[in-house]
Amino acid sequence: MDNPQHSAYRIPTKLPFLLGELRSRLPSTDDRIRTIPGRGDPTEYDAIADSLYKLFVTARNLAPSRNTTNCSTHPNGPVDPAPPEEWGPCLLCNTNRRAGDPRARSGTATAVNRYEIPPPPYTHEALLARMRQINEVVFELHYRSSAQDLALTADLVHGAFIIARELSRPRTVSRCPRHPGAPLDPAAHGGPRCLFCVTDEARRTRTAPPPQIRDRPRRLPRGNRRRTEPGPTTEGDGA
Repeated sequence: MDNPQHSAYRIPTKLPFLLGELRSRLPSTDDRIRTIPGRGDPTEYDAIADSLYKLFVTARNLAPSRNTTNCSTHPNGPVDPAPPEEWGPCLLCNTNRRAGDPRARSGTATAVNRYEIPPPPYTHEALLARMRQINEVVFELHYRSSAQDLALTADLVHGAFIIARELSRPRTVSRCPRHPGAPLDPAAHGGPRCLFCVTDEARRTRTAPPPQIRDRPRRLPRGNRRRTEPGPTTEGDGA
């Protein structure tokens, strides 16, 4: 009898546990979203946003890791929103470099691989549609799912978290479709407007100033420091 041929594929150690955790968390979060009548109150979305963030952490650990800054020191650090020319996108390295640290150098500027952020408006219907997509994708996941399928799951869950987070913000009279919980800017041109929209418009029209690098004085090694010797004394002073 011929020996059976075994596949060389080995299930990753973390995959069964994380996949089971993802499937156990998803139904309760989905049911909680569906029980909200209509638009709902912002306080009802607080717990939903927390549950979706925990669900996103599980989906992120399932998917391949992403280097968002192209930096060897801070691969998952914050991204500089306005890096100077020929500087890398790592905010921590750029902050140290602006402070005058010559050792701070981030990676070359590349396309930042961020998780998906759905476009506004952020509504309860948009959250329900996103949850239907997540349920369909998670239902098809298995131990041999490709890295693209796992990355798609992380993107979809992150988008649902963004929508729930925006819906959990206190709502104002601005009725801004992009930022439902944004405060009002009473001094904006044309009357009170959404503060976040006014800030975005001002940022797009304003040019970033050149970076200022502080020059720190260099200290010499102890052996090279000159010692101040007392001057010669003149004899006969006061004679």
